[in-house]
Amino acid sequence: MASRQKKNRKLGRGGKTALKVLAALMLLAALTCGVGMINAGVVRVRRATVEIPDLPPAFDGRTILYASDIDLCGLNTPEKSAALLDRLQALKPDMLILGGDYNAPTLTELLNRRTDGAAALQKRTDFFQYISAFDAPLGKYAIAAPEDADPDGLRSLMSETGIRPLFNDRAAIRVGADTLWIVGVSADTVSLNAAGKAFSRDDCVIVVAYSPTVLPVLVTSEAGDGGPWADLALTGHTHGDQVRLFGRTALQLDRQEQHFLSGWTMENALPILTTAGVGCEGLNLRLGTEPEVWMITLERDLDAD
Repeated sequence: MASRQKKNRKLGRGGKTALKVLAALMLLAALTCGVGMINAGVVRVRRATVEIPDLPPAFDGRTILYASDIDLCGLNTPEKSAALLDRLQALKPDMLILGGDYNAPTLTELLNRRTDGAAALQKRTDFFQYISAFDAPLGKYAIAAPEDADPDGLRSLMSETGIRPLFNDRAAIRVGADTLWIVGVSADTVSLNAAGKAFSRDDCVIVVAYSPTVLPVLVTSEAGDGGPWADLALTGHTHGDQVRLFGRTALQLDRQEQHFLSGWTMENALPILTTAGVGCEGLNLRLGTEPEVWMITLERDLDAD
C-alpha cells in the first residue's frame, strides 16, 4: 500500500514578497489613521482682519470668535470642546458666534443607521452648560443647522445658558449710537430674501449661515432700498472635506459646498468665510484638512468713504 507523505508547503519568494507588501500597507494605513486622529485633536486658531465700508465707528477694532461644527461625538466630548473655548477666552473676543452642527453620529451609528438621540441631546446640553460662563462683552450668538435635533429645545437651552439663538432671526448690537446687526439663516432661502428687505444698504450686517448652500441667494438678494445688504458672511458645514486624499473626499458635498469649500472668498464684493469647523463627522479623523476656529477683527474701510 502506498504510503502517504505529508509535505510542508513553504511560501515561495513571490508569496513572501506579497506578505511583506500587505504588512507594509497595513502599517501605512495604521500610521495614516494615527496621524489623522492626532490632527483632528489639534484645533488651530486662524486670524483675519476684515475691512467693511459700512462698519460703524464704535465697532472699529472689535473682534469675533467664530466656531462652527462642534460635532460632539467619539473623542470630541462636551468636556473637551468646552475646555477649548475656555482656553480661547484668553483671546478676549468681543463677540462669540457659534455656527451650528452641535452633534454628529459616530461611525458605528452611521453604519447601523441608528443613533442614540437621548445621549446626543445630553451631550449638547452638557456642552452649552459648560460654556455658559464664557465672557463676550458684546454678546454670544448661535445658529442651528437642519441636522440639529429638537430645535425648540435647543433654542431654550441656548437662552438658558446666556446665548442668543438666531434661528432665521436677527440681533442688534448697539454701542452708543452705533448699531451692528447679526442675522442667522438656515436653508430657508425665502426667509433669507425677506431678511434682506428688512435692512437698508447702509446698515452693517453680518450673516451667519449653516452652509454655503445659501450663498447664491445671499449675494444676489437686495436690501429694502435696493442693492446689497450683507457686509460679511460666515458659514461652515463642509469641514473643509475632512478627509482629502488624491483629490477625493469622504463627505458628500453639494456643488456650492464644493465651490466654497474652506477659507475666504469674495462674491459681489461680499467677503465670505467658510470654516473647516472644530469637530468631525463619523470618526475623529482628519487628513488634508485641519480643525479650526477664527478670530476675526473688524475694521472700517476708510478708502470706501
